[in-house]
Amino acid sequence: MAEMFANAIGYEQLMGRWSVRLAPLYADFAQLRDVGKILDVGCGTGALVKAIAGIARSSEIVGVDPGQSFVEFARTQFNDPRITFQVGDAMQLPFPTGYFDQTLSLLVMMFVPQPEKAASEMRRVTCPGGTVSACTWDRDGLELSSIFWEEAVRLDPGADARSQRPKHSNREGQLTALWQSAGLQDVKETVMTMQLPFTSFNDFWDPHLRGVAPQGAYVATLSEERREALRQGLRKRFLGDRADGAFTLRAKALAVRGKVPE
Repeated sequence: MAEMFANAIGYEQLMGRWSVRLAPLYADFAQLRDVGKILDVGCGTGALVKAIAGIARSSEIVGVDPGQSFVEFARTQFNDPRITFQVGDAMQLPFPTGYFDQTLSLLVMMFVPQPEKAASEMRRVTCPGGTVSACTWDRDGLELSSIFWEEAVRLDPGADARSQRPKHSNREGQLTALWQSAGLQDVKETVMTMQLPFTSFNDFWDPHLRGVAPQGAYVATLSEERREALRQGLRKRFLGDRADGAFTLRAKALAVRGKVPE
């Protein structure tokens, strides 16, 4: 799992463009406030921190991620003394109990091996009355991923079984159940939709060659012949018989929020 999140620049090219668009929508649902200390769990390259910083202009903001390369990249994106980044595990957060006023997590929970531990830790480090929230892609609602895997399985029936594609915390109701099991109150879940344009097929395909995320990790295992078959199959799916050009993909995300009991 760690290998497919080792290339920060590759991740930016494949998924970062989606994260930047999703982050403000999620921050609004999370009812982000400019108060106290805010934690971003699984901060990646800093898309959510950027959105937080634009809203909470006087808060202390901390980003934590297990990937050293992601943390190092995120540090280069900000020049603000109130924003810091460090390496850390969502299942064992390196912070005191009740230290933060708000804790958020964007596009991470579905990759955490034991999401119940992460939810419990997010609650632990958030003060009584504070808000804890998370956002994930819907498993079948992100066309970037769902169409990729449909085509991969058509060419290779064992593709999905061999992939590292998330299988939890990415269906409607799962995040609500997770938050309730962590003892959070006033739990609410919502669906968010968005679109992203691509200028050409290569604008979509080339980032998959970086070995990042489940799709890139799978592509890296393919022979040159199988990789080309997948490339041609995906091109047909997106462009049909027309010449290369722009197209748009849709995405569906799930978000949940709850409060720490006072």
